[in-house]
Amino acid sequence: MIETKTEVSKDLEKALQALEQAKQRVANEKKKQNEKKRKAQNHHKYIMGGIIVKYFPDCYSFDEDELNRILSAALQTRECQQIISKIKAESRESTPPQSIIINTENESEGDTE
Repeated sequence: MIETKTEVSKDLEKALQALEQAKQRVANEKKKQNEKKRKAQNHHKYIMGGIIVKYFPDCYSFDEDELNRILSAALQTRECQQIISKIKAESRESTPPQSIIINTENESEGDTE
């Protein structure tokens, strides 16, 4: 009888250890995904900042609230809204099917690791 309890206890201990390892792997994977997302967001912010500087070099003389007001007003103009709509329509026309996008993303992930 005692031997059976010891074996069960060892099996339980192994299972708990495997569970902890699995939890750690999940946590590590989530961390990698968050880092990847943050990196993409930061890159996008950098690119957007570069665009602002390119077309509005005086932007450095304004603080964030002032720039927000300027950009908000500019983006609400009729001309800007028309251009945005036109670009969205062009984008929809030239967007490949979703399955092709997913395959391309998966291939590029393999190159970075």
